[in-house]
Amino acid sequence: MKFVEEHIFDSPLEAVERMYFNTTFCPRKYEELGLEDIKIVDSSDDPVQYFVDCSFVMEPSLPLPGFVKKFLPGGQKISVRQVDRWNTKTGKGELEIQLHGLEKVHIHSVMTLKAHERGAINIMQWTVECKIPLIGNKLADFLGKDIRSKSADDHAASVKILQDYL
Repeated sequence: MKFVEEHIFDSPLEAVERMYFNTTFCPRKYEELGLEDIKIVDSSDDPVQYFVDCSFVMEPSLPLPGFVKKFLPGGQKISVRQVDRWNTKTGKGELEIQLHGLEKVHIHSVMTLKAHERGAINIMQWTVECKIPLIGNKLADFLGKDIRSKSADDHAASVKILQDYL
């Protein structure tokens, strides 16, 4: 499944860059979103190879179909590992998500942060793939819908945190 999400910020690009390119941003956003057991696994402030690697536990925002539940150890909550990488000079980034118990699922986003008429925009080009026979496409579609359903909350948390960078 492929789709595009856009987060538009009514703030200058420079402020949004300061926020996104700060290793404390992702864990703080996860706290705002109510995620649990948030840990920074690794990070780097290098301007060309900036990244933050976090793990956390979350609940899906959509009810889990029965076929998904059998792949999730521990029930309704999902253990997640997420790596955000940015080239701070080009405004290009990538996001990789790994779901514990669903190792055959590949979730990736190519991100572009740039100026917008209202201030700044983060364009996220998502790819969700699942290589589990028979149910792979259904699972990828479910996960894509779950990501999309969380997008507005993710954006709202970012806008709230952005106030500290203005």
